[in-house]
Amino acid sequence: MNIDFTSQEQLGINRLWGKEKREISNVNYDSRRVQENAAFVCVSGEKHDGHSFLEDAIRNGAVVLAGENAKVFEKASRKYPDRTFLLVEDARAFLAQLSIVFYKSIHEKLTTIGVTGTNGKTTVTAYVKSLMTLLGTPTGSIGTTGIISSSGKINLKKSTPTTPESSDLHYIFDEFHQRGDQAAAMEVSSVATEQKRVEGIEFDIAIHTNLSPEHLEFHGTFENYKEAKLKLFRQAKKAVVNIDDDGMGKDILDMYPGEVLTYSLDRRSEADVKASNLRTIGHETFFELKVHDESYIVRVPVIGNYNVANILAAICTALHSGYSIHQILLALPSVEGPEGRFEILTEYGNRKILLDYAHTPAALDNLLREVKKLEYKRLIVLITGIGIRDKSKMPLMAETIDGKADEIVVSVDHPDFNDPDEIISNVLEGFSDPSAENIYTERTRAEGVLSALALSNEEDLILLTSGCINGAQIVEGKEIPHSDKEVIAEYFKDDKTDYDYDYIQA
Repeated sequence: MNIDFTSQEQLGINRLWGKEKREISNVNYDSRRVQENAAFVCVSGEKHDGHSFLEDAIRNGAVVLAGENAKVFEKASRKYPDRTFLLVEDARAFLAQLSIVFYKSIHEKLTTIGVTGTNGKTTVTAYVKSLMTLLGTPTGSIGTTGIISSSGKINLKKSTPTTPESSDLHYIFDEFHQRGDQAAAMEVSSVATEQKRVEGIEFDIAIHTNLSPEHLEFHGTFENYKEAKLKLFRQAKKAVVNIDDDGMGKDILDMYPGEVLTYSLDRRSEADVKASNLRTIGHETFFELKVHDESYIVRVPVIGNYNVANILAAICTALHSGYSIHQILLALPSVEGPEGRFEILTEYGNRKILLDYAHTPAALDNLLREVKKLEYKRLIVLITGIGIRDKSKMPLMAETIDGKADEIVVSVDHPDFNDPDEIISNVLEGFSDPSAENIYTERTRAEGVLSALALSNEEDLILLTSGCINGAQIVEGKEIPHSDKEVIAEYFKDDKTDYDYDYIQA
């Protein structure tokens, strides 16, 4: 694409060295992915300064280089007079805006739906994707479980666990559009809004699930965290709000000037969309749905009150999108949720193995309430400390499970550069008696899964919680492949001595 950088005021360019017009082949922030004739943006992260990779980007073919360091660019422009160097006000904002220009505002050809909240983002995004597609609007999804178009999964390595960097995000929008999708439902994390990954996008619909303390290692305070979440609603045409949530529901209603639909599990509330009289039978839930003043009996293939709340968020989204409640009711029994969220594996004898990557105290508490409704002899639970997350919540995970399971395994997710033993110690602080005989510790998630399985007998329920991001564990800055399902399948092989222990120690 040919771009005249002097005519793009929204890019925030303060100074330009070299040619004003350039033909660029792609936009990137990772020098390793730069191609011939690329534009490379020097983005400063928590661990690296993009300006340090300027020479690498040039060697790989970058012809346009942008960043915030005037001294570096002044020097580089003399060394490489055939390149274009751009001094910008904000590299992340520039990356987002340049991506919009490069992809010709492709996001505007899609109905964009952003989902934010501490818990439930992944599930709501999946329900929205499924319901909208069933209703006749082919919808892709972006989030923790990967990049999925309405026609299937897209094999794309994500730059971040939840919300991709802006250049990747607009590439994905373009992929969705080319595959015939008409909408995109995506998780929008608080870190993403702070890092301007969704800068320049006016979302058609913004959805709020709930708010409890999280990511304080990044935001510093709960108020900063909340403010980062509220940013999504400042760039949205319509909103969906959970008024049962004390964390942020009222804040959105107080500040949001646009069209709002609210939802609730409290039949006495004044929400626009409500569910009551919930009853679970097998793997389905029946409930009374009230939309404004009309009531309907609904059947959905989900378990858990919090998942019914997530379904209500999807219903509100469909109503905002112009679908009638009668169209929605016909589609609801076929709605599909995400992999790894209240997912019960039943193929291993009479044991129940339940995968749910609840990774916050609030999510774990909600999950335990629903698990207690299931039939089992003993409950074995795996919890973890997450090395890349706020350490202050680690003991709260233990406090939440304390006294609520027959056997508890404490392990580690995504230790990164942290000592697994130190992470485990942080978690153990939350137990009333960390040395109790029913509390076990394992240094890796794979070993934690194996330990939980080894503790179980027929008719027990093994609950595997916490986070496995994109089929990998983050260890010393690298993504090491991991799958709970593969570990489980290996365990139940007839000859367990063949288990690949190098794999779990990787």
